[in-house]
Amino acid sequence: MKTHWSNKTLWRSLLSGIALSIFILLAVGSGNILDLPVFKDDKGDGVMEESFFDIVKNTKRVTTGKQDAQGRWMGTVKIEYVARNGSYTEEAHMAYGVRQGISTRTYADGHKVDTYYINGERVDAFKKAAQSLIEDVTAFQILYDKYPWFLFALNACDFGDEYVEAFTDTVEMLLNAYEFDISEFNSYYEDVLDVLEETPYDSILVLNSKFFLVQGLEELKNAELRLAVLEHYRSVGSSTYNIVNTTYPGYLLSLNDSGVVNQDFEKFCQDLDDSLTSYGLLDQEDPFFIDSVDSRLYRALFSILSAEESSYSLAKLAMKNKVMAYKNFNVRDTYYKLNTLRKMLPNKSSTEVAGIVVSGMLSHFIKADILRRIIREAYSIQKGIIGVPNVATVFSGYNSPAAVNLLGYVLDDGGAAVTSRGIAWDVFYNPTVNDNSEPSADGTGEFAITLTGLTEGITYYARTYATNSAGTAYGNCISFVTASPTGSDDIKTLTRDFTIYPNPVSSSTTFRFKLESSESLALNVLDMKGQRVFYHDLGRLPQGVNEVNLDLSGLKDGVYTCQLTNGTANITRKLVITH
Repeated sequence: MKTHWSNKTLWRSLLSGIALSIFILLAVGSGNILDLPVFKDDKGDGVMEESFFDIVKNTKRVTTGKQDAQGRWMGTVKIEYVARNGSYTEEAHMAYGVRQGISTRTYADGHKVDTYYINGERVDAFKKAAQSLIEDVTAFQILYDKYPWFLFALNACDFGDEYVEAFTDTVEMLLNAYEFDISEFNSYYEDVLDVLEETPYDSILVLNSKFFLVQGLEELKNAELRLAVLEHYRSVGSSTYNIVNTTYPGYLLSLNDSGVVNQDFEKFCQDLDDSLTSYGLLDQEDPFFIDSVDSRLYRALFSILSAEESSYSLAKLAMKNKVMAYKNFNVRDTYYKLNTLRKMLPNKSSTEVAGIVVSGMLSHFIKADILRRIIREAYSIQKGIIGVPNVATVFSGYNSPAAVNLLGYVLDDGGAAVTSRGIAWDVFYNPTVNDNSEPSADGTGEFAITLTGLTEGITYYARTYATNSAGTAYGNCISFVTASPTGSDDIKTLTRDFTIYPNPVSSSTTFRFKLESSESLALNVLDMKGQRVFYHDLGRLPQGVNEVNLDLSGLKDGVYTCQLTNGTANITRKLVITH
């Protein structure tokens, strides 16, 4: 069993060793500290390419696509694994850095599989949830049903389904040898991995540690402090603290729950802003602007964290942990340890506040450990543990200058009946039911909500909630700016030159339009009832004529409305489908 960290000295040692290793990695903008070469290239027209070499067995992963204003993948993104056994390619539609919409996986033998995702999970997974909540569910079943994109990545690295299933079955068998205690799951899990490191399964553990790092860096882009710092750089005269206080008040409350008073956090933010200012100005038009902000943020955090230690001793300690971090990547449970310890700390200096901030940011890494997630879920189901529901949020479209349409999803009920669900919304990030909320009927699956009475031109935030006997869960938070509806004269940069051909269509059709300037666009297809039946995030497109070919063969015969939107304006055209 793992020993439990129980004092401030050990807390600082752990933080300096593992967490600082991660932040050194981020500050220098490279994965080399874990021997994982990472390269990023600007391909022009807003397209970025990220390459991870030697993921395992001379396998290279290359991700190509566009990114949003926070540096998260958006629109159609190509993820290619070039391996000894051939090329595996996924074309995924992304929003907020996660799969949202149709994804096409092409295997080395050429066969293709289409999957529809909501917030990174296969959309039809909730249909199987009721059947899955039985004692004999396995971790592999959950992986196969919910995260086929991750299984595909394992396949690309020469780990077939049978091997992956044997690995997860072995982990579950070893876990079941422990006396059941869900609160000790992470300790049990680490013990099991220690055992498996001395077996041939060590190879899949090494691969998972690298995938964990790659995906964790993507998850970290959603950290609220990072988002606030980006706004600080883009907003003249706005301090990071003021941005957190107004746009991310929920984050400030979570710090309060950890024992950080507002005055201490304000002082920390001032130190952070001073450090960022000392690095000089940045050009927001530079394609690597966001990467530069990230590098500066993590460098500043490292500087504040190390304020009470010599740079030599910290660097030595970080490098001492390099081998351990590569072998076990123990940052996977750092958050759980830090979360307990940070509540034991006295009133905080900037260094200690930074430690709590870092521990919270590292919590995003936990979401990236897909293998741990599926095994914990199966373990909980097998032991009859009821969890909170799993929910997600999708923006559907504009209804009027003061109204928008949103979609909520209860992907699974957590093992107990969902007694309430709906959309929470407000003018700040991560609203709760205590702010503004619109309820929907109980149950699982998809539901639609129309928010009315909004103010045109204001940025709003919304997320799905669902409650069962275990508590209330919230989904991903989306943002939108209320705008004029379809046909409004307020359309400016979005051209009216929008044609569809052929029309009528039986399968594939082409959408052609001309842009006066580069725009981020999305396409909605609505049925006669006004319900969205197809969504495609087009990403950021260049100025001039653009043509997009889409397969609509999955839609039934009928008349549809195609809505092209840039987030603040819409143009519609009618489309007839006949098979």
